[in-house]
Amino acid sequence: MKKIAFVLICALAVMFLAACTTVQPVAGASGVVGSKVGEASQAFLGVFPFKGQGGVMQAAKNGGITKVGTVDIRINWPASPAIPYFVVTTIVSGE
Repeated sequence: MKKIAFVLICALAVMFLAACTTVQPVAGASGVVGSKVGEASQAFLGVFPFKGQGGVMQAAKNGGITKVGTVDIRINWPASPAIPYFVVTTIVSGE
């Protein structure tokens, strides 16, 4: 019984310490992949934004893009479950 409890605790510890990243495409652009790429990130604490600007306009500005081709969203969840924050990054490609 002690071995089963130990294995369960270890499995839960690994699960809580693992970071997770998700990338999703977003519609609304021309769909033509350009040679330039720009990124903009914004951190959220729960549902409240607290750091950075993560919009499409900021990502295009950061990449020097005037004609947006594709837009993707990457969500990074932290490795620590004690602090409920995550970072949303907007990735824009175009010319």
